[in-house]
Amino acid sequence: MKRKALLVGNSHGLEGVKLDLINLRQFLESNAGGGWYSGEIELYLNVRRSTLLERIQSIKREANDFVVVMFSGHGEQKRQTVLELNKEQESIGESELRDLAPRQISIFDCCRAVQLGVQDSKSIESREFSLKEQVSTSSRAKYEKRMMEADPQQTVLYSCSIGQYSYDSNQGAIYLQNFLKTSGTQDGDFKLVSVAHQEAKILTEQQVKREQNRDQNPDASIAKLPSSRQLIISIKTGQMIFG
Repeated sequence: MKRKALLVGNSHGLEGVKLDLINLRQFLESNAGGGWYSGEIELYLNVRRSTLLERIQSIKREANDFVVVMFSGHGEQKRQTVLELNKEQESIGESELRDLAPRQISIFDCCRAVQLGVQDSKSIESREFSLKEQVSTSSRAKYEKRMMEADPQQTVLYSCSIGQYSYDSNQGAIYLQNFLKTSGTQDGDFKLVSVAHQEAKILTEQQVKREQNRDQNPDASIAKLPSSRQLIISIKTGQMIFG
């Protein structure tokens, strides 16, 4: 199975964005997260629009079987969710990040209400991070076999509903933290992305109400397929990988 992860962030005034990229990268690199190799994961912080669009086209030409896309940072809602990328206030619509592969999970952790400003920051290079555990060949094989059993589908996760704000912390985005936490625990051999999202939704709603006295209701677009044909987010390895 050919796979690629594209992780993008905008860090202006948001302490947790860089951590979001690191945390998701480490999750993917873990055996439970699929044992991704470093060369399969690309990170961009405050990237220029032209650079990102060029990379998107390259990824499409690679004909990957499965792609993970994540954006953490500032956003707003117009006819679609619009993601602001850098200090020049260049932006990209979520539709431009969809359909990069037949099977794709997209995570947009950003506001879906008003546009916010941005400032510059240095790009994150993939080599800045290293594996926390030795990748298991059997874990990769198990993950890939189950992923390819899923029907082609586009699963999109939003950290909040239209018209709402998405909250950050110095430990990272609240929704993404909860999503990685729920993705790291399984009752069976696999964790469906839909189940991890539903569990993270409850935790996020409770946490934001408790800490901010605000509403943040994560949303999603998920195909109504039988469980055996849905996309997974992780596999069982006998240990909790995030939390």
